[in-house]
Amino acid sequence: MRRINQVVSLIFFVGSVSIVWVSWTMEYYTSLGPGAGFFPVWLGACLAGLSLIWFIQACFENTPMKEDFIPDRTGLIRVGSILSALVIMALLMDVVGFQLMMFVFVFFLLIALGRQNLVLTLIISLVGSFGMYYAFKTWLGVQLPESSIAWLMELGL
Repeated sequence: MRRINQVVSLIFFVGSVSIVWVSWTMEYYTSLGPGAGFFPVWLGACLAGLSLIWFIQACFENTPMKEDFIPDRTGLIRVGSILSALVIMALLMDVVGFQLMMFVFVFFLLIALGRQNLVLTLIISLVGSFGMYYAFKTWLGVQLPESSIAWLMELGL
């Protein structure tokens, strides 16, 4: 388990350094305040620091690997379904639009992974998709993808 933690912490460290490197080319500070590079620089720096702490801990601690460290067939199917749903959502977001695609995504995840009542799942999916779209569009002024399908556009999706 020691070697696994060391390798993964180094992967995270390299990833965080690349985040800092790329975001340093963005505008760090503007006349209005923090620029586009401000948040990723600090996020990458914090991740790099935590990765180094993790690496040091992994060097001095040798914890045995738990039996359930590698997921069983059911766990792998769950992980695969989440990743597949995320990829499908990313590919179809511009075609179907944020509201409908996010509704289907959240509904699928709650059905596939949760054990909630169907009415509660529908409410959470509606608030998580249509409610978030309204909040981002109205209060924050953020443009989210709208549907490019004609009959969905007529419905306001």
